[in-house]
Amino acid sequence: MRNILIVITIIFTSIVNAQINAKTYYENLPDGSIIMYADNNEICPVSIEINLKLENLKSSKGNNKVFVIPANTKAHKITTLTRIKQKGKANVSSSNWNNYGIHQAKDYKRDFVYILPFEKDTSYKLSQGYNGTLSHQNENALDFSMPVGTDIAAVRDGIVVKVIDKNNRGCPKSDCQKFNNVILVYHNDGTFAEYVHLKQNGAKVKVGDTIKQGQIIGESGNTGWSTAPHLHLVIFVQNVKSRTTLKTKFKVDDGKQPKFLIEGETYARHYD
Repeated sequence: MRNILIVITIIFTSIVNAQINAKTYYENLPDGSIIMYADNNEICPVSIEINLKLENLKSSKGNNKVFVIPANTKAHKITTLTRIKQKGKANVSSSNWNNYGIHQAKDYKRDFVYILPFEKDTSYKLSQGYNGTLSHQNENALDFSMPVGTDIAAVRDGIVVKVIDKNNRGCPKSDCQKFNNVILVYHNDGTFAEYVHLKQNGAKVKVGDTIKQGQIIGESGNTGWSTAPHLHLVIFVQNVKSRTTLKTKFKVDDGKQPKFLIEGETYARHYD
């Protein structure tokens, strides 16, 4: 019987979010099929959109799909590629995009009540609210006016997935957005909290820290795209290429009557 030479060429191409520590790779099997795996070295789930370019191969999971890779996972099986025709060569290449979080997360706690992001027995004005008049159009984000160096409290338990606090520049133009200092926290229901415009070296937590609601995690500032000292806070679920910001209730005053915050109002926290 004549042996048939099977040639499979694997071409690695990718488009990835360079900030995310995740990757995809292939394993050739003796029968000529290929398994595609993903590693996620982040401490929260990562979603990866995979667009395969296949020649003489078919994917067991279809093409142009988004896969959610659990946190701290190695060799997570994505798909198996099998030959369509046994003779001839087969090629595969892929273009990928990844981001933090669970793509199209739906099981998050929509009725969760958050605490205000500052210390007990203090109060601050909400200078811009949901769908705000200055820069929050079509975005459920909140801006609390506060002096540089004000302690920021975690609004919910979570794990810190990103910290940037090296920047010391700010201006009222979008060009300065790249200088935003940020703490990003992942919650156990798939949502995130992002605390923005921190002062330089103002973070009091690091990536991997588990934090508790009310814990002081940083100091407010005026860095990045900012017109005045304030804390920008947004709760969201992250899709691969976009985010859905969430309108959430907060405990105010004594904490007994949670409410949606209103732009221009001043809110006090008199609870632990």
